[in-house]
Amino acid sequence: MISVSRALRSSWVKAAVFLLGGGGALSAVRALSQGYNYYTGKVLGNYLHWDLAVSLAIFFFAVGLLCLSIWTSDGNRKTGLFRLWQKIDFSLLVLLSLCTLVLCVSDAQYYRNAVRLLSLSFLAYAAGVALLAATVAHLRDKTLTKTMVWLPFYRLHPFNKPIGFLMSVLLAGNLLYLFIIYFTQLGSRLGVAVFVFAMFTLAALTYFCSFLLSLSSSYEKANEEKIQAERFKAELITNVSHDIRTPLTSICNYVDLLQTLPIDNAAYVEYAGVLARKTARMKRLIDDLMEASKAGTGNLPVTLQRIDLIEITGQIAGDFEEAFAGNRLTFLCRQTEEQVFVTTDSGHLRRVMENIFANAVKYTLPDTRVLADIGRTEGAVFFSLKNISQTPLDLTAETLTRQFIRGDRTRHTEGSGLGLYIAKSLTELTGGQFSLRVTGDLFEVLIQFAKDDIAIG
Repeated sequence: MISVSRALRSSWVKAAVFLLGGGGALSAVRALSQGYNYYTGKVLGNYLHWDLAVSLAIFFFAVGLLCLSIWTSDGNRKTGLFRLWQKIDFSLLVLLSLCTLVLCVSDAQYYRNAVRLLSLSFLAYAAGVALLAATVAHLRDKTLTKTMVWLPFYRLHPFNKPIGFLMSVLLAGNLLYLFIIYFTQLGSRLGVAVFVFAMFTLAALTYFCSFLLSLSSSYEKANEEKIQAERFKAELITNVSHDIRTPLTSICNYVDLLQTLPIDNAAYVEYAGVLARKTARMKRLIDDLMEASKAGTGNLPVTLQRIDLIEITGQIAGDFEEAFAGNRLTFLCRQTEEQVFVTTDSGHLRRVMENIFANAVKYTLPDTRVLADIGRTEGAVFFSLKNISQTPLDLTAETLTRQFIRGDRTRHTEGSGLGLYIAKSLTELTGGQFSLRVTGDLFEVLIQFAKDDIAIG
């Protein structure tokens, strides 16, 4: 029993059974149609011309064996003579099988030459067997509906969408054209050529739909992988930062204790000071990492309220007054005479402002001005901060808002490379727009919020 099953799965046995079934089908048609028998007999003579009952018995026996061999074969194998149907859209295969049968019947009806009639007969038989084999294989694998391209295509692009409507018009027009050609010109050579061309057009439309579906599937898969990667990165940063923070807190406490010890040694005082500075910087970096992770994924609470943009800018500028003076910078603020309100989260906006001002303090050319502008446009309120960079800016504005970009390019600075990224993420989290403009050495940060007309004084 095992050897018979193994033999049935052989590609050579399938090919032999396929040819045997073709001979039975040809003999049965010759027995049923005198005209068909007359013209094919010019080539075959008395070969493949058996009794009708014998012909049908051979045909059904061969087809049965073929179906059994397909049903018992391994559906996961990627090789074999009859694997083509696994790659053909099932609905298209049905239509192509019917079209080849129509061509064969039409040629027999108009009594064309025997060679062409036999060729079309073989194509019709091959298409019919391919359709039967595909049906058996898909029933075995329970994938019949999954191989119909048009059904998922119209689920993704219904008729009321432009691409769905266009494909519907092309499909309906192609089918109508096939119908008209069949009843008007199929008997002529031009009609047969146009009929075949229309079938290939239909196949092209089907596989164009399949291509669109594959693009959509690839996009969804890539988008899902991107979301998962971002989530994994955020969780990794959060978990690692949390695990590092616990021992770091103990280190900071012991460093503080070392600094309080009454040891009169210059080297000891210097080393303890270095430890204190480095642990403090590491703690700030971990805090920035956790905040950047939460801000980038939107995993932060947002409490919206009306805030005076001019007032909060003045408060932040006052906090950085000594830092500006220490770096020989002059701060100027241009603002409207009336109050400018925005609806946002005050804590997040304050952190955004602090990051922007801190960035200006670190990287502005000494003995220059830092200029802030606060105003309103037609549909929004804005805040901008401009400064001259102390080093040439060889990075684009988009690059500067990425994570760790400043830390990657200038490891000797105290920055973590997360300030602008956090500012951008927090601004967008609260409904605002954050953008940078780089013109030569001129660096400008621009923040915009929707205008709060009710709250404008």
